[in-house]
Parts: sequence; structure tokens; C-alpha cells
Amino acid sequence: MKTARESVPPQREGWDLRILAWNLWELRGDLAAAIETVQGLQPDVLLLQEAPRFVLPTARLRWFARQIDRRILVGGAGGRGLAILATDQVAAQVIRRGMHPVAQQVSDLNSTYPRGVVAVRLSVPGGGAAVVSSTHLALQEDNRMRHAEHLAALVRGAGAPVIVGGDLNETAEGSARRFLAPLLTDPAEQTEHTFPAVSPNRRIDAVLVTAGVKVRNASAVRCTDRVAEERLGGASDHLPTLLDITL
Repeated sequence: MKTARESVPPQREGWDLRILAWNLWELRGDLAAAIETVQGLQPDVLLLQEAPRFVLPTARLRWFARQIDRRILVGGAGGRGLAILATDQVAAQVIRRGMHPVAQQVSDLNSTYPRGVVAVRLSVPGGGAAVVSSTHLALQEDNRMRHAEHLAALVRGAGAPVIVGGDLNETAEGSARRFLAPLLTDPAEQTEHTFPAVSPNRRIDAVLVTAGVKVRNASAVRCTDRVAEERLGGASDHLPTLLDITL
């Protein structure tokens, strides 16, 4: 006969992940600083916005992935400037991956930038799943709202915790962020500013999470042990944003 202690299921360990989201300015900045920043932070998952789109986008993204010893899960030609890179350990947990375009209302030249969502569904060791996504919202408020509606549908249909990292092009007071707030929250302090990279004064980049994601740390990256603040400001016009979680 089992004792009361024996009848209790063993507690499974959580899966710790470090996620870094960064608008990399199409690799036009200080590449050495960008590479050293990622190498120093050692993220398990890297969510990119403004990855290369024009000249040899796949080759350039592959080159960057090799420098930081990460695998491309989604991205390259046709990726709408979005990409997800990860360690071999995370890549081994991929169930499926994909890219979804988000329609934009064309009103000016900036509104012609192609928008979308890239996402991977991961099997969580010990049971369950999680969805990790990268996105880049538009400069125009109406297009950001269309994008937010697309993200909300993704979250509602995921059936699992969702993590969305991206350049959101608005602060937490923006209409798209307020629309998403019941589903996706930013666990970092809003004083963790990300833009502009030199003398940042706004938080328009974030890694948002749904319920079921235990957050251990959330912050904007101003410098690393290897990359001083001044150098990091030259790697991109945005600062990276970091999230340590347990699933």
C-alpha cells in the first residue's frame, strides 16, 4: 500500500530559458559589438527584427548565426525582416515553425514595409509546449492595430504559453499594447528604455508573455562585460531586451 508521500506525483523541474529580442537594424551597425553582445549574453533564443531583407538576406543571416553559434529556426529570404535563432538544445525541441504575413493599409512609403509574425512551437521537456514568436509592429497606428489583432488570434489559438518579442513601435500606453494587455504583458519596468540606443528615453521594444510563464528577470541591456554602453549604442538604433523565464 502506498503511503501518502508516495501517492504525490513527483514535481517536475522547470525549463529555464534566456530570451533576447533585438532590432538589429539590418546589420548596418557595429557588427563586432552586436556579435560580442549576443556572445556575452548567451541567449537560448534570439528573436530578431530588421534582420537582412535585401542583398543576400539568407546568406547574411547564416553568417551572423555562425558568429554567435546559433541555428536559424525561421528567417532569411521572405522572412519580412524577422528571424528566430536558437541553441542546438532548443532547436531539438521544435515541433513546427512558420511565418505569417500581416496585411497593411498603404498610406505612405513607411507603410510599405512588409509586416508579419514568425513563430516556433517548442516541446517543453517534461511535458507541454510553448510558442515563441518575433514580430515588428508598424509605424502607423491603424496598421499596428491590425497586427495586434493577428497576435491576439495567435495567442488564443496556441493552447500553450506564448512569448512574443519585438520592436513594437509604441510604449505600453499605445492602442495596440493596450489591446494586447489582457493577453500579453510586459514583465519589465517601463523605465527599462530601449530607444533610441544612444540616450534611450522610451520603451518600444519588449518581450511579452502570457500566463503560465514564470519570469525570473526582465530588463533592457545597456552594456555587457565585453561591450561598453557606447559601443552597444552603435550596434543598432535599438537596445536589446532580455527575459529569463521558466516554463
